[in-house]
Amino acid sequence: MDNQRTHSVVCDLSVPAGGTDSGPTALELSMMSLADCAVTIFADVCKKSNIQLSKVEVNVEADKAPDSPSVTGIIMKVNVASSARKELVDAAWRRTEANCPVLVIFRDPTPIKVEFDSKTE
Repeated sequence: MDNQRTHSVVCDLSVPAGGTDSGPTALELSMMSLADCAVTIFADVCKKSNIQLSKVEVNVEADKAPDSPSVTGIIMKVNVASSARKELVDAAWRRTEANCPVLVIFRDPTPIKVEFDSKTE
């Protein structure tokens, strides 16, 4: 058997927005991706730097008006507990911010080219 992995994610809208609320919205999923990328990269940076972590918690909040497609701000709250010196942990976080691809996408958006093709049959 090969090592291919298959993942499924069910996304939905809230009931007031016409969905069944059976999963996260695409925006919620993007915030989850941001939190996951940050915590994963941070844990890896700390491991490579021999920084022991006893707790890492990341919560991400997006500001968005209900009638707008635009996110006007994102707050990422990171709580860390470690026996390492604060300066070392802070430096590890700075390296995380520089190397987390999802954080970079949000901070410095990548241009997107959409190639849309629709045919009438």
